[in-house]
Amino acid sequence: MDLLVTGGTGLLGSAVVRAAEERNWKVTAPSHSEMDVVDLESCVRVIKSKSPDCVIHCAAFTEVDKAEMEPERAMRVNRDGSANVARAAVLAGSDIVHISTDYVFDGRAKSPYGTDEPVSPLGVYATSKVAAETAVIEETSGLVSLLIVRTGWLYGGGRRDFVDKVLESGEAGEDLQIVDDQRGCPTWTCNAAESVLDLIDLEMSGIMNVRDAGQTTWCEFARAVLGMAGISSTVEGVSSRSFGAPARRPSYSVLDLADTELALQRKMMPWRKALRLYMSKRS
Repeated sequence: MDLLVTGGTGLLGSAVVRAAEERNWKVTAPSHSEMDVVDLESCVRVIKSKSPDCVIHCAAFTEVDKAEMEPERAMRVNRDGSANVARAAVLAGSDIVHISTDYVFDGRAKSPYGTDEPVSPLGVYATSKVAAETAVIEETSGLVSLLIVRTGWLYGGGRRDFVDKVLESGEAGEDLQIVDDQRGCPTWTCNAAESVLDLIDLEMSGIMNVRDAGQTTWCEFARAVLGMAGISSTVEGVSSRSFGAPARRPSYSVLDLADTELALQRKMMPWRKALRLYMSKRS
């Protein structure tokens, strides 16, 4: 398999590159200077020159709060950049995997979101990711295979993530205040990357949910991180309103795994087991 990965140094992209290389797949991960997703000409030039079997589009503007202050940039990178990558993939005859987010939903559900449920984004970031999904669907239009993978609450290296921030505060002897009214599922990028590659191997298309199993809150996730690290800092749960983040986030963004587990013929790893494995590798 010959892959081209955008955002190959990012949180998920770097894990995808590692996982593909371990399978002895050929992987190209152009840097931002080599291929800027907001520049259609550079996308076409690079992707056509490589003509990969599949383009995995991980590059995105992912700073949820910053997107509220820079809405045009978020839309340019997420919507327009995704359209450019998809158009270039079509011109190269390459299939595309587009990475999306659990934040496409508004959090009003009481049970995990299936892939066919209507989206309802709350903030600029989420709106730009919904627009990105629409853009890649329109650009591919049945010309090449398209798989949209929704995931979220990612951690695992590649850039500073939630686990890093919690450990930095705990190691500094600080007590933490963490939101306790948002429910989702922490997902190790190693597991997410392997699942994405397996779905490519299975020639899946449409929309699929990828995450670790189970669900929790950010507060409980932070307590688990500190507990596994043997750090005794106190973690106080607070409401989203009192925390005061600029962007609204869904109070519930758990994704349904039934279709994914059926396709992969396996259960996804429980999030606590995945975190324990990551913490042991990290140490």
